[in-house]
Amino acid sequence: MTPIVFIKEALFDVEEIVLWYEEQRQGLSYDFELCLEVGINEIQRNPAAF
Repeated sequence: MTPIVFIKEALFDVEEIVLWYEEQRQGLSYDFELCLEVGINEIQRNPAAF
């Protein structure tokens, strides 16, 4: 699998988004993190598609 490297600013953005989702509804940030993981895995499996 192709490794994906995030720049520091992107990690800060993800952290901010996770906090925002959790403020909207308890547990919603977990749903977001699962979706993010699915997307990252898809990019790793087929990077040419992106």
